[in-house]
Order: sequence, then C-alpha cells, then structure tokens
Amino acid sequence: MGNDKISQFQVDLLDIVSDIEQQIQHLSVQDPIFGFISPKFIKCGKKNCKCHFNTKDLHGPYFYLRLEPEYKYNKYLGKEVPRIIKERVEIGSTIKNLEKKRTKIIETVSQFEDIAL
Repeated sequence: MGNDKISQFQVDLLDIVSDIEQQIQHLSVQDPIFGFISPKFIKCGKKNCKCHFNTKDLHGPYFYLRLEPEYKYNKYLGKEVPRIIKERVEIGSTIKNLEKKRTKIIETVSQFEDIAL
C-alpha cells in the first residue's frame, strides 16, 4: 500500500472516529446508566414454603440493577424493569461499545503511522 493510500485510509478512519465521538456525545446527554440488569430467583422467609425444598420453586424473577465499576452495587428494581431504566442501560451499553470501537480504530491508525515511517 502506497503512502498516499495509507494517508487517505488514516483520514477515513479519523473521520469515523469523529463520527463515533459525536454519537457518544449525543447519547451522553440522555442520562445513561453503565451497568446491567440481572434477574434473581430467591427463597422467601417462610419455613414451610415450597422454595425451601426445591430449587425449581424459587420465587421470581426479581430484577436488580448492577452498576459499574465492579458491578458490586445492586439496586432492586422489582418484578418488572421500568422502561426508562431499561432504555438508560441500553444507552450506556451503546456508549461503551462505541468507546471500544473508537479505541480499536485509534490503535489501527497508530499502527499505520508506524508503517509509514
């Protein structure tokens, strides 16, 4: 690949990075949540309940929000996940995926800079 083609490829990749950064900026104003929603099945406190005798009879699912970093914090959401929470988690996930894509593209551009030298 000639230096002109490499340079054009770098410019194209940097344009993509710029587009990704604009998408991230647009999504960031929508109050994203960085984490995930997890279902849990639980045993209740009643000693004679079927859930204490058979793991197939646990109660739930009950949904919890686990937040970054380390996903240690659990927030109880209930038997159904509120739509707005689900949307905000999806936005956060989209932002994280765009950030990963941006990082990979920047790494690729830097590799081409090393080749062009």
